[in-house]
Amino acid sequence: MYRLLGVIIAKIRGRPIALTHIKDVDGIVCGALYLKKYPDAFLVLAEPSEMRGPFNWFKLFKWNFVADLPCPGKAVMRADHHKTNKPCAEKEAYNPDAPSAGILALKLLGLENDEEAVKLAELSVDADTATFKLEETWKLNFAIKGANYKGKLYIARMLALKGLKALEDEKILKWMQVGLAKHQKIMEIADRIEVTPITIVVFRKDLGLHYRGLCVALGKKGAKEFQAVIVPKGIVKKRVYLGSTDASSIDTSKLAVKLGGGGHKNASGALTRKNLTQILDEIKALLNIDKVTVHVVNEDLTVEKVVM
Repeated sequence: MYRLLGVIIAKIRGRPIALTHIKDVDGIVCGALYLKKYPDAFLVLAEPSEMRGPFNWFKLFKWNFVADLPCPGKAVMRADHHKTNKPCAEKEAYNPDAPSAGILALKLLGLENDEEAVKLAELSVDADTATFKLEETWKLNFAIKGANYKGKLYIARMLALKGLKALEDEKILKWMQVGLAKHQKIMEIADRIEVTPITIVVFRKDLGLHYRGLCVALGKKGAKEFQAVIVPKGIVKKRVYLGSTDASSIDTSKLAVKLGGGGHKNASGALTRKNLTQILDEIKALLNIDKVTVHVVNEDLTVEKVVM
């Protein structure tokens, strides 16, 4: 309701409206770049699944800028690099081979000569390629994972105003600590899992952690072919995080689309109403195998191994 009301007020006041991905560095950087170009803009952050849902209120408006998300319906400009997201805007910066949406947004917004904007775009590439060679990328990632919705908006606006110096902000530093604690839990879980080239993890309960980070950690520990992390969301739905590495021939986005989501070859996901058995059946079909070993994570972070 906060987002919808904010957009309505912004439209009445003649302010531009922007829509970017809520969950990661790339999406927040895209939002920051637009705010840098248009400081009066009203920024909305959203999940890709919200663009595909039956109650897609985003379709009610023509967005001035959309980035790192499927098209909500109508848009003036859009920057995206997901091959599962079809172009739709009047002006598209769309390239499935681009390392991040942020680098496309940088050019789309004409900010290539802005030193601070270029540095922000570099962080989006560093994060979205799962390289994380820059310290600032880690810091921003932890802050995003540790902040609530309004906190993420604050981060985007501070990045627009101060560039990388925003990472020294007192509020953002506190969110970094929260995000770091979540990351440490993920690494603890990864250490408890017997990693194989194909590794599937199922959480009994949503622990509010950075589950995409678990996919990355599993890949680095040896799950080179395929990673899946399945988390319950509410009573019926499940969030499925899928991953592979460059060494793998598996295109995880094909499975994500079947589950109602999308993404890249090596990193994709979906919010689905399918039950666990149905999800695992889809995984088996993708991998052309009859059985899978599932690592079940309990609320106390203990891990059980089950063949299904």
